[in-house]
Amino acid sequence: MGSSSNSGQRAAEQAERERQAQISATQARVNQIFDSPDRAAQRDQFGAALRDLFNQDLQRQKGVADRDLKFALARSGQIGGSRQIDAGRTMGEEYQRGVLEAERRAQGGVADLMSRDEQSRLQLAGLAQSGTNVTAAAPQAAGALRANLESASADARAGGLGDWFGSVAEDKRASDTAAVTRR
Repeated sequence: MGSSSNSGQRAAEQAERERQAQISATQARVNQIFDSPDRAAQRDQFGAALRDLFNQDLQRQKGVADRDLKFALARSGQIGGSRQIDAGRTMGEEYQRGVLEAERRAQGGVADLMSRDEQSRLQLAGLAQSGTNVTAAAPQAAGALRANLESASADARAGGLGDWFGSVAEDKRASDTAAVTRR
């Protein structure tokens, strides 16, 4: 009776070692996928794409603001005066804040993506503990990475850059109001 008890215990210990080895192999594969150089490159490309998107938006806004300011100042007869200098300085400051905000949002988008990746990694690690094997975990990890990239991109784009040239909008409104009043 003692030998069958020992062989049962040894079998149980062997089964537990195999289970732990499978968990370790699955977690190692998941970590390998999430820590791959390809994913790091995707995060870098994502950040660069966001930076470009926000900077293009800022440039577009600046072009509109430059034109609006020029016409607002011309309409009120302030071209070449101190008001033009002040407005130009204010626009330059707003532009610099916009450049910094574009960079902040691009970095925030990358940080959001990294956070989503870590959450997915932890979820897959939990699945590995519950018995998910390597062959099932790899496609789940790849799917999670793809979904994280898509949702982080949608969230970053939805936030947009906003309107950075509020002072020009005020000058344009005042100029438009004055033009209507003169008519």
